[in-house]
Amino acid sequence: MTAASEDNVVWKNRFKLILLWMIPFGLMVLASVIYNLVQSGHISVGSKNEGYLIQPPVQLNNLALTTDKDEDNIWLGKWTMAIRGGADCDQRCMDRLLLTRQIHIRLNKEANRTQRVYLSDATALSQSLSEHLTAEHHYLTIAYSDSLSLAPLDQAILAIAKARQSEPQFFLVDPEGWAMMVYSSEHNGASVLKDLKYLLKYSV
Repeated sequence: MTAASEDNVVWKNRFKLILLWMIPFGLMVLASVIYNLVQSGHISVGSKNEGYLIQPPVQLNNLALTTDKDEDNIWLGKWTMAIRGGADCDQRCMDRLLLTRQIHIRLNKEANRTQRVYLSDATALSQSLSEHLTAEHHYLTIAYSDSLSLAPLDQAILAIAKARQSEPQFFLVDPEGWAMMVYSSEHNGASVLKDLKYLLKYSV
């Protein structure tokens, strides 16, 4: 074997070693890039949901709540569309209340497995808001807690809003009390309805 042939064999062997080393390294880089794109919402990996997942979800069963209904646990057993608010409700808040009411109605026979909650950090609602809810949102549950207790939930929602560069409208709570998904101004009634129908179909 000539010197040129020996050099060629050595080069090929080195190339194979480099290639074998680069494959796992390249896969790690690719996995990292995909993970960051998924986390930032730039790509989807086949998730069924339209809303933005709260990761990790926030448990609400331990919240100190007072409500306008005689229930120990308002979250138990139902999927909940929850609107965060205060003592008053501006036009955007009114729009969210209307949207969730329309979605609830469109669920038809499955509507009894879902509910709507107005979650306020005020001790009481203004007279105008109370009158509006009484007149227009008969089946809405009003729940009260303090801003400190609601801070983990608010922080999770705001983090999603910042990452997605969108305004949060309301969030979805599962029948075990986990706040699990946020819907923003990008979502219309049809996309929320799609999620709810899917969740209702595959949950007890």
